Amino acid sequence: MKRKNIGIGAITLIIAGLMISSAVAIPTAEDTTESIEIKIEKIEGVKQRLEMNSAPVSVPLKHVSKTVGDPEFFYEGDQIHPAFGTDPTGQYLAAYRDEEQEQITWTYSNEDGVYYDVGGDYPSIKLWDGSRFFGTFVCDYMDLDGGATYLFETTDPTDFEQYFLTYWDWSGHGWSDMTDIEIAVDNSQEDWEWGFNALIASTTYTDPAINDGPFIHYQTAEDGYATISWYNDIEGCEHVDGAIDKVTADTYAVYDWPGEGTWGLFVRLDDFDDWDADGAAYTLDLGSNVKSPAVAANNGNIVILAETDENGNKDILCLYGNDVEALESSYVSMGSGDEMYPDIRYVEDTTFICTFVEDNTLYTSITEDAGATWSAPSLIEENVEEEYKTADITDFASEVMYEVDNGDDLDIYRAPLGGGTEVPIIEIKSISGGIGVSAVITNTGTADATDVDYTITATGGILGMINKEATGTLSSIAIGAEETITLPMLIGLGKVSITVTADIASETVEGTQILVYTMI
Repeated sequence: MKRKNIGIGAITLIIAGLMISSAVAIPTAEDTTESIEIKIEKIEGVKQRLEMNSAPVSVPLKHVSKTVGDPEFFYEGDQIHPAFGTDPTGQYLAAYRDEEQEQITWTYSNEDGVYYDVGGDYPSIKLWDGSRFFGTFVCDYMDLDGGATYLFETTDPTDFEQYFLTYWDWSGHGWSDMTDIEIAVDNSQEDWEWGFNALIASTTYTDPAINDGPFIHYQTAEDGYATISWYNDIEGCEHVDGAIDKVTADTYAVYDWPGEGTWGLFVRLDDFDDWDADGAAYTLDLGSNVKSPAVAANNGNIVILAETDENGNKDILCLYGNDVEALESSYVSMGSGDEMYPDIRYVEDTTFICTFVEDNTLYTSITEDAGATWSAPSLIEENVEEEYKTADITDFASEVMYEVDNGDDLDIYRAPLGGGTEVPIIEIKSISGGIGVSAVITNTGTADATDVDYTITATGGILGMINKEATGTLSSIAIGAEETITLPMLIGLGKVSITVTADIASETVEGTQILVYTMI
């Protein structure tokens, strides 16, 4: 691949489960509640920061054709490292590395796709809200020396014209050789505050230089300024995962790192409400090699999974609790083979679901007590490729995408999980006129909706004399139920435009106002 120089932004420095029966043996555990000693040390160092503005990527999208059918993504060469997000309606956004093209393909179906000619690997996707997704990926080492952080965004995954990619080029300040990245998002702040990236890269900006260090990256201003932040004296990391607790706004970035003789974990805690707050960072020594972490959090419950060789072979270890300084441990599974590459998502209340691979087979397990105990593993698929990021659980924990070895090459399959979250889906069923305007709002989802905000606006008429609005909140809409909202009588003449918004649903219709009667 030819080395590209895409551009440099303005820079400012600052100091700082489907249960499938099979003859394959399912891994069992003698006692998954067994615990181990965890040595937790709080780092007293000060977090460092560098800030710069973003620059739009000028490389145009390119279309690729796909073969419709099963598996989800199947055509010449290997399709690997899936990233998988889903909105409340079930519409997905996916990305994966295509080895034949040496690019990351972004798509919403198995019929079409697009890519940016910037290379990269290990894509990551998360749903922000509604149908707005954000994503990222590991910057190719031939692209700005692997020293840029990319941000993908779309508000409509079914419209390629609504796919946007921006980046921050840190290579001018010594960043290079990114090896892993994961995005975590939350919609509790301003629209431009999408979340953060947890990443592993190297830099000569520091003295001494940091090789394979743990960094986080987040936007700090609406005009595109963003910050990359780190703690000194931590390096040698290989894998990372990140999460935002949507109730407490705490952010977690978890890395594996060499430690003192054995691989341990480095955990960074920050406040999404206030990135300038002190935050905290910890090293975790578990007395054995612990690698490939995955993390999820909700309402103060932290659940971290990782591989451990405590018992000779590799098992999936769980660290859980309400405080990083007081984590407890359990086992997800302690099978006879090597269990590796865990992924985890929050489901609801204190329920979390995970996947992992053993003997080229993908399994899932569920905890209903925030990590203290886990269900017996259930088989999802055989012939799964055993490699890092071979599988990705979607938003709402309803499905999983994963790599399968079909003999000739690797393809990506898709399967339901047993822990999918029930969600309300608000739709505008109809808008009608008469003396005033009325709209029927319905809940077509799988859970009751509460506190549904709505707005009806009418504008237009001769000389723009019609300008009226009604707002309110529906306290609840049961599954399958309907509610009618109204805008009182309008007075005027001429064309009128009426917009109804309820939750994230919105619809606009055109009509004609004849004195006090609205025709739609």
